[in-house]
Amino acid sequence: MTIHRTTKELDAGPIAAQRAFPVAPDDDAGTVFARAAELAVELLDEVLPEPVFTPQPEEGVTYAEKLTPADRELDLAGPPQEVVNRVRALSPHIGARAVVDGRPVLVWKARVGDDGALELLEVQPEGKRRMGYEEWRRGLR
Repeated sequence: MTIHRTTKELDAGPIAAQRAFPVAPDDDAGTVFARAAELAVELLDEVLPEPVFTPQPEEGVTYAEKLTPADRELDLAGPPQEVVNRVRALSPHIGARAVVDGRPVLVWKARVGDDGALELLEVQPEGKRRMGYEEWRRGLR
């Protein structure tokens, strides 16, 4: 979490406070956003009375492109941990898209099983509510 002064350049302003926090293997974007918001309040309380800004080093700067519809598409044949990480990054806000058994679904939760294979845990068929993957499979005709 970083508190910085905004500048014309994206994420390039001088830093007033910065603190890292752990991200657990099963955290999704919603969990991380909530934890970051709590930490932001703490950091703001610390720096608002008398902020001191330090320039950011230019080395190591990265830029995160805006998400596109293609970023939401899952390749279920890809490396399982990469698939799980994409699902985590898109949940609980926009979801990851996949076609399972010929049917489009949003995938909200997944994990890598003990055998190293991808396991879908929570999906949402088009026009339906979120549900457990096994529940969805039982309802297929």
